[in-house]
Amino acid sequence: MAMKLATNLVGCVCILACFSSCVYNASATEVLVDNVITQWNSVAQQVVRTLGVPNQIASRIYSFVHISQYKALQSAYEKRISHPEVAAAYAAHYVLSELFPTQQSPIFDGVINNQVTPLKLSENQTAEAKDNGLAFAIQLLRNRTNDGSQTWADFHPVPPGGPVGEYQFTPNQTYALYPQLAQTTPILIMSPKTFDIYRGPLKIPSQEYDADYNLTITIGNANSPNQTLYEKATAKFWEAGSNTSTIAGQLFNITLAIVGPNLSVNETAELFAKLAISGYDGGIAGWYQKYKYLFWRPITALRQGDPNHKPDPMFTPVLKTPPHPEFPSTHSVVGGGLIVVADFLGIPITKQIKPFIVNTEGYFLPPRTFYSINDVIQEIGLSRVYGGIHFLKSVSNGTQLGLKVGEYVQENFEKVFGKI
Repeated sequence: MAMKLATNLVGCVCILACFSSCVYNASATEVLVDNVITQWNSVAQQVVRTLGVPNQIASRIYSFVHISQYKALQSAYEKRISHPEVAAAYAAHYVLSELFPTQQSPIFDGVINNQVTPLKLSENQTAEAKDNGLAFAIQLLRNRTNDGSQTWADFHPVPPGGPVGEYQFTPNQTYALYPQLAQTTPILIMSPKTFDIYRGPLKIPSQEYDADYNLTITIGNANSPNQTLYEKATAKFWEAGSNTSTIAGQLFNITLAIVGPNLSVNETAELFAKLAISGYDGGIAGWYQKYKYLFWRPITALRQGDPNHKPDPMFTPVLKTPPHPEFPSTHSVVGGGLIVVADFLGIPITKQIKPFIVNTEGYFLPPRTFYSINDVIQEIGLSRVYGGIHFLKSVSNGTQLGLKVGEYVQENFEKVFGKI
């Protein structure tokens, strides 16, 4: 978590007396950045955890918060108002209050009060900060009210035992998650169709599919003697399921662990906005392919069988299968968005860097140490195979998709949102 804030949501007390770029100990081994961007990111993460918001919608929330904060800072600097960080606080407060009105009084009002009141601003200073903070936030939410995410998508999978390779509900599943996202307007990328370059899932039957099938049944099967304890722990480490900040939220915390304590407010605003957009637009690009190809999940494939494989009714994935089609793995897509951090540092994702520690959510598992950004990206992807919920091609192509979307965001962000 980026900071313990004074909210009922997390049940802790902390007075935020200023907007200094101070640091704090997140654990015995971590030192992270603490500013108006990370503070509101922490609040957003806690709302996502508490309300059980799934990753696809969480990415949307993070994007709206951090784009609005970025633009608020930009406007405040251009107009030379006295406290640009207060404008960013107003922006985040407005976005979260509009999206989660029931949390406004008990949570968000207390946070902004603790941030702003100690500064003892004049009436004019407060009005300037508020006007600059709200202007773009209001415009952004208004522009997204008809972006396709709100429209009912009349989706019905094939019935149980349907054609080979086609998506059907998995055991105890009663709905498909957020099919609207497949037709939602992205924030920055031009069209999700542009990224549909991987020719979909593997053909059945084929040697390539057989190889992926055998890998999943070997290392993604909870009953397999061939799956190692580390593989099973890896699946859980990166699951980021219900009541966590989701994989998108985890990436902000990973980013802070990578970049260290010397990140300015402006740098944090830009980096978090790019990371959030990469996750959300990457999700849209991935969802477009999910609902185009409608490929079955491993639990269906292995239990139903195909021309080359007998049914294996005992196959049980390590993780609970998410309620949406298999190809591509959007967990892997989001992970690939970490390329914006590598670009920020001016290094290849494979470059060895100072070791950084990553914590998990949802399980009591030891922290893990990584030595390159690519190590994290690859492990996030492989965790879905270890979990028995994806085939390897879905993970490989999902990661590549995330890298491409992240690169696009990096290259085009300033053209759309300008520079602070």
